[in-house]
Amino acid sequence: MMTAAQLGVEPNTPLGQAYLIPFRNHGVLECQFQLGYKGLIDLAYRSGMVKLIQAHTVYENDTFDYELGLEPKLHHVPAKADRGAPVYFYAVFHTKGGGYGFAVMSREDVEAHARKYSKAYSNGPWQTNFEEMAKKAGYNGFTGPLAGLGLLCGACGRVAV
Repeated sequence: MMTAAQLGVEPNTPLGQAYLIPFRNHGVLECQFQLGYKGLIDLAYRSGMVKLIQAHTVYENDTFDYELGLEPKLHHVPAKADRGAPVYFYAVFHTKGGGYGFAVMSREDVEAHARKYSKAYSNGPWQTNFEEMAKKAGYNGFTGPLAGLGLLCGACGRVAV
């Protein structure tokens, strides 16, 4: 609860900003704080440094290309019709100072991530609303860049999906 108070987010509410997750640690029931993707977005906007954060789905018939490295680039033009099946998911942010960042995950990467980190992968929202869950997983890639901008504290850890 201390971390939630320090960050100014409400855990376990319909706002989806943060979660208090019960788990067993060597047989002892404990509670773990997890910042939700909506909490990450809220913190970023409250910092005053971010002007835009978005997540998108890329379908097989869309035009899509990205490059990493010293001059990263992302280009996505949605197909006008018959977009096909989802193949990539990405999240982008732009700072008010002109900086930007993005995180891209293939469908296979998202599925592997979900199987590894989500106890609810085999049922629940991963099965009923995969695309939205996949876009939320893309925000995990922001943890490092946003922390580098001073938008996250070390206690936040990773984004809950």
